[in-house]
Amino acid sequence: MARTIPIFAEKAAATSGTALEFRISPPLALYVHIPWCVQKCPYCDFNSHEANGTIPEREYVDALIADLQSALPLIWGRPVVSVFFGGGTPSLLSPAAIDELIAAFRALAMLAPDAEITLEANPGTVEAEKFAGFRAAGVNRLSLGIQSFNDEHLKALGRIHGAAEAKRAAQLAGEHFGSFNLDLMYGLPGQTHEQALTDIETALSFSPTHLSCYQLTLEPNTRFAAFPPELPEGDICADMQESIEARLAAAGFANYETSAFAQTGKQCKHNLNYWYFGDYLGFGAGAQS
Repeated sequence: MARTIPIFAEKAAATSGTALEFRISPPLALYVHIPWCVQKCPYCDFNSHEANGTIPEREYVDALIADLQSALPLIWGRPVVSVFFGGGTPSLLSPAAIDELIAAFRALAMLAPDAEITLEANPGTVEAEKFAGFRAAGVNRLSLGIQSFNDEHLKALGRIHGAAEAKRAAQLAGEHFGSFNLDLMYGLPGQTHEQALTDIETALSFSPTHLSCYQLTLEPNTRFAAFPPELPEGDICADMQESIEARLAAAGFANYETSAFAQTGKQCKHNLNYWYFGDYLGFGAGAQS
């Protein structure tokens, strides 16, 4: 288990010999790491591992709750305004497990009644069928790892879903969640400028409230780093980025972070809390710091 907990309530600075101190503890964002995936993507450098069968759900849920309990003395009085289940593929957990974890967060921590609770999911059919269960468990924001709506590009990225599954998952996200994000990548192997924009248009057709658009980069210690694919030239990727930003601005999306675009009032609270305060509680195997 790992966690990052800078405690601003006790932070003081000496100015002209006078110690300054926060009178009100700033809010806290809770990050929960689920480390398993069905298959490790060749571009991914996150702490994730292929499940290779059944994941130890019961043991892991118990460990997460115990980890939170051990951190409670450090976060007394800190309102929790967001919860983010990241990974890995958090949607590999059952809705019952997510329900149990959220119930524990409400019982143990100062989880705000209107807290944003986000869960990352992949567009595979099994995960998509769980969406109603996740919503009933208390998840009120979904983040879908679409990456592309093009079968050839999905295959090049090593994704386990196809374009049809991606579209079905995006449709279901809109049916079950009032707020949802679609993750897209550009600068993909063999991708043209027009194809990158086609992915954006397809994503917009599902009326998401938030889009994350990342350029594919070759990260160290990944399969793509060892066996690099041929990517579009830098100038082409720069043109893709400019066109994507212009199209999303025209569609009413504000570029509030480097790769994050949101409709008015639909910015990810978890991201905003982290950037404003540099402060979150992360727990779970390999929780990012």
